[in-house]
Amino acid sequence: MLAYLQLLRLPTVFTAMADIVLGRLLVNSRELAPYDQFLTLLGASCGLYLSGMVFNDVFDRQQDAVERPSRPIPSGRVPLRNAVILGTVLMLGGVAAAATLTRPALYVAGLLAVAVFAYDYALKRTPLGPVAMGTCRFLNVMLGAAASYDRWFQLWARPQLVVAIGLGIYIVGVTWFARTEARQSNRGQLSAALVTLNAGLGVLVWLICTWPNEAPIDR
Repeated sequence: MLAYLQLLRLPTVFTAMADIVLGRLLVNSRELAPYDQFLTLLGASCGLYLSGMVFNDVFDRQQDAVERPSRPIPSGRVPLRNAVILGTVLMLGGVAAAATLTRPALYVAGLLAVAVFAYDYALKRTPLGPVAMGTCRFLNVMLGAAASYDRWFQLWARPQLVVAIGLGIYIVGVTWFARTEARQSNRGQLSAALVTLNAGLGVLVWLICTWPNEAPIDR
């Protein structure tokens, strides 16, 4: 059991839950109710996030065998087949949970599942890796707001759209900065990453400054 908990990196799931709380409150400034809907959103987000943790180790198993042989998969404590099944169940479960709410929630969860899998499978070590990570954060915040809307086009409105964009850009910068600092130590790229990070913060500051005219819509 401990090996599976290590594979899931369970304590980190609270970052995904925070996105859902944020998205939810942006469309309902007073409360998270109805709570059954809110809990379903949390379950959907957690499932998708944890599936990303599992598939991260699945696709990194050869590198981990050299650099981190004590990880659950290369050490043999979690068979590869079991890890793939677990990741698949979590991902499909996350999408299925969103499907019980509204069509926008289903569509956003589906896009988030694609973004998570694409990041783990192909994009993580490419120049698009930070963008993919930022996209995941953007979509997760939008997922928190999605259950409050019955129509797709209604979801893409302020303030949730602006906040999600700002946080997405911020995560692009943070991911780019961390990766560049660790592997390349290139001053130009570090500076560009820092500019991107601050641009994301700038979007959020701009929204705060215009907040009186863009108050959340209580539903």
